[in-house]
Amino acid sequence: MASYVIVGAGPAGLYTAYRLLTGGTLQQGDTVQLYEWSERPGGRIYTYTFPDSIATDGLYVEVGGMRFAIDGTHFPGNMPGVTEGHVLLQNLIYNLGLANKVVPFIESPQRMYYLRGVSIYEDQITSLGLLPYNFSSQFASFIQSVPKPYTADSILGQIATEFAPGLGTTNADRTAWCEYFANGTVPQQYGTTSFPAGTNISTIGYWNLLYDQFGDEGFDYSADGTGYTSNVINWNSADAMQANNDYGSGVTYVRMDGGYGIIFEELAAQVAVLMRGYPGSGISYGMQLTTLAESATDDTTLCYFNGNTANPVVADQLFLAMPRRSLELVAGGCAANYPLNLDQVRYYLESSIDQPAIKAVMVFDRAWWTSPACKYPPQLTPSGAQGVGGPTITDLPLRQIYYFANNIPGGPGTTGGPYVL
Repeated sequence: MASYVIVGAGPAGLYTAYRLLTGGTLQQGDTVQLYEWSERPGGRIYTYTFPDSIATDGLYVEVGGMRFAIDGTHFPGNMPGVTEGHVLLQNLIYNLGLANKVVPFIESPQRMYYLRGVSIYEDQITSLGLLPYNFSSQFASFIQSVPKPYTADSILGQIATEFAPGLGTTNADRTAWCEYFANGTVPQQYGTTSFPAGTNISTIGYWNLLYDQFGDEGFDYSADGTGYTSNVINWNSADAMQANNDYGSGVTYVRMDGGYGIIFEELAAQVAVLMRGYPGSGISYGMQLTTLAESATDDTTLCYFNGNTANPVVADQLFLAMPRRSLELVAGGCAANYPLNLDQVRYYLESSIDQPAIKAVMVFDRAWWTSPACKYPPQLTPSGAQGVGGPTITDLPLRQIYYFANNIPGGPGTTGGPYVL
């Protein structure tokens, strides 16, 4: 008999439990125990439903993630053919019986930039001179190979095209990307003093590569114009190019009618049902892991929750499905020589870069951004049942704005308020 303990009921912890319970490896007498500090499943995927005092009938907003990328050719019908977008998530949604809840995530035809005090729609960027940046001649030369308009997303996509030619997003391409991660090098025509031709791509930080190829101002535009500073942080260049290639602005995105959170609420519910087949298993909320220790008598791990040092949970196999800060808090409660406090483990934790982020949500009784008095109304008119305009993108701390209509599940879309911005 083995005790499997999973800490964290976000997507990672719930999916770990689901795979354990459906993978055919558990034996009779084994247990799967899932512990979560908060009072709900889903972690940083959190659909907030407004109280009736603001809106009735289930108006909601996504506090965390709000959309996902799909294989527009195969999902949700021909599941074995899915090779693009968030592949695992698409299969999970299908297996949970939620494919009928998938609806389009509609954006405005053209995104608007407000950068360094200048407003411009993406389709208008047919010349670098229209942008408020002092681009280098090297960047101006590179961008000639980018199809117009010169959007920030297309420029980052061109890096992948030039440095990893022919690699796309299919399963075969993913296999080739693995080879590229290991052996890809700087092409001859893009070699520089800092990174000569033949330098292994995986040894170059992404912002170092972009600064080297684009210069200061080209890098700033790449960071400002995507709306996500995380796109250009100093991670492995090969990994960054592949991710930006997979999830750029040209990808087909969808949402869940009723909120992204329903995926993980349903996953938690099905995990709880599966656990009934293994007595002693279960999901426990309000349980904060505070310290860990290795048993002195066998190979088990002792897990202490809520500061209770007298009654540990014993784990034969332990999965810490937790974000960096939570792991650091646990490490602080462990002995100095515990594995979480070893340098080589701490370096792995620190490789997950902290980036503060916040969503500010406002609700209006009318979509004032579609009014003729608004300077840029045409492209921001919410359309379809989703009723989304935007995003508008800025270099201000605001970064992005999405203009939602009424997204009550199965509801009226653009036919009436309230409207969420």
